[in-house]
Amino acid sequence: MLSILLVLLPVALLLFSGILADRLRLIPSGGAAALNQFVFNISMPCLVFSSTALCSPEDLAQGPYILGTLGISFVCCWLVQLLLSRGLRKFRAEAALMGFLAGFSNAAFLGLPILMEFMPGNHEVVLASTITIVMATALIVFCMFLLEWYGNGEKLSRGKLLRKVMLSLLRNPILIATLLGGAACVARLPIPEVLLKFLRMGAATAVPCALVAQGMVLSMQMTSEVGGESHPGRQIVVQLVKLVLMPLLTWLALDALDVSPAWIVAGVVLAAMPTGSISYVISETYGVGERDCSQIILLGTAVSVLTVPVILYALQRVVLAGI
Repeated sequence: MLSILLVLLPVALLLFSGILADRLRLIPSGGAAALNQFVFNISMPCLVFSSTALCSPEDLAQGPYILGTLGISFVCCWLVQLLLSRGLRKFRAEAALMGFLAGFSNAAFLGLPILMEFMPGNHEVVLASTITIVMATALIVFCMFLLEWYGNGEKLSRGKLLRKVMLSLLRNPILIATLLGGAACVARLPIPEVLLKFLRMGAATAVPCALVAQGMVLSMQMTSEVGGESHPGRQIVVQLVKLVLMPLLTWLALDALDVSPAWIVAGVVLAAMPTGSISYVISETYGVGERDCSQIILLGTAVSVLTVPVILYALQRVVLAGI
């Protein structure tokens, strides 16, 4: 267990440095948003493209992994929606958002850095994270479609709603980098050395910048007053499903689908991550459950400090013991 904690220590220190930077105003106002945009638009696409473009097509053919991880995400999403909707129309939007929070992991800003520390030099965990990040767009589409439908269902057809959501996703730089990297991988295109150096330099900034930005966002959430009502009961349901049930079900599913050990570790660790911060942007955009969403992200991140080391220890003893 001590070795696990030592692995997580650099991650925790970078998160804490982000919190400290925000509290002491070491970075100007708006710095967190700028850093987030840098990670989202530049460094993470560099990491994703270089990881996918340089691998073999066989490495990307991970149907069982995609089925297991994405399937469990939707199961958790549906389960929470079912538990919280109570069959009443007026709760459908809130239940849809809570379901999304229970199935959407902070894979890019927390999961990937932890995996890269836990299994350094293993390109499979980077690929697994990339696939998980990209596949999570399906969950985002589902949530945005439901919120659009419940909010504007009488004004727009389902086809128009779907087109609206899909067009917004096609502008996602991480998704674009994945598609381009996948195309280069399948076509076996050689990557010029100059471009590779640029990609590696950009990719090297992804983890530290992501963690510092995440720390700054958490600090702002701790000190800001978010409008709306708080529902502790809903939050408890989401946290139990997200931090306990989802990683457990993912482990069982990937093991049943005979996924390789490194991919099982990646899938379970990413499933064990707290809710991703981008969910608050969606919550704020649609004016649904902002306060619940903010508190779920903040408290989930705090609780994961206790749950993630236990899960990593279990994976190390059970899954990685025979490798």
